[in-house]
Amino acid sequence: MPQMSSRLLSSCMFAAAISLAGTSTSALAEIQCAPQGASVQYPTTDKFYLDETASWTRVTKARYLEGAGASACTDVTVSGYEGYPTKKCSYQSVDAGADAYPTLPAQVILLNPSAQQLSSWSIHACRTNGATDAQMAKCLQKLRDYVVVQNGAQFPVAGSVVESYCNSSPSYPNGCRKLSPSDKGRQPRNTWFRNGVSIDYKADYPVRWDAKAYPSETFDAIFDVVKSDAHVNNTFKNARVSGAIRQNWIDWRKHIAKPMMPEGMTEKDIKTSGWQSVSREVHKAACKSDSNELFDALVFANRKAWIDD
Repeated sequence: MPQMSSRLLSSCMFAAAISLAGTSTSALAEIQCAPQGASVQYPTTDKFYLDETASWTRVTKARYLEGAGASACTDVTVSGYEGYPTKKCSYQSVDAGADAYPTLPAQVILLNPSAQQLSSWSIHACRTNGATDAQMAKCLQKLRDYVVVQNGAQFPVAGSVVESYCNSSPSYPNGCRKLSPSDKGRQPRNTWFRNGVSIDYKADYPVRWDAKAYPSETFDAIFDVVKSDAHVNNTFKNARVSGAIRQNWIDWRKHIAKPMMPEGMTEKDIKTSGWQSVSREVHKAACKSDSNELFDALVFANRKAWIDD
């Protein structure tokens, strides 16, 4: 599959960088993930950019983890994300159980990208995997649909993502669609995340994947990640925002002839916490870039269905 270099792609981009430092324009009013002072170039001359940004705007406006109202999210500093606009958000959700269950309140720290960032990452991922103009609409649609279903374009740094059992348990391989409105599978529960990847905690730590409404003190302890990370047990498979899995990343890095672990990482592989580190560092790099390498990896893994067919 032909690969377009980032340098060539950037030459097609709008020459002026958009500085995110001290701006208050409506285009940047939504939550975004670029660090203070970063300059990001968006592919504004690409013929698909405006429509793709509009499509992602509909997605970002529906992100339930950001809560309701201007006071739902507050700025917070998290170890490993210094300088990035991480937000602690309080929200409640019932997910697929609206007809039978009450909402479950929870808290989460987010580093969510803007619609402009998502649009740029998507265009880069399709272009760099060889999509022509005739193939771009399909590639972009397939990529966007996958991300929306997988996670709604939300990057949880730490905390709970409320999902129904039928949307978060292997006991429900067909999801929620065929369940009765009152089926127990529709009950919302806490699913725990760290660095964009779902996790669970060891038995000695007092949180579970369950339907309990945890007090603020529990979330405060979880958000002290220097301490709570010592209690992490399993690191699961999908890395948000892309939703890529470990094998997607392995295949992509082999394709571009780069080591599996990016420069500067101390872990030797991605079997356990190393996958969290890849998810974290790739997302942070993407937040100040026109591309997201995990988006590139996801499209590469699906190129035959999303581009070639």
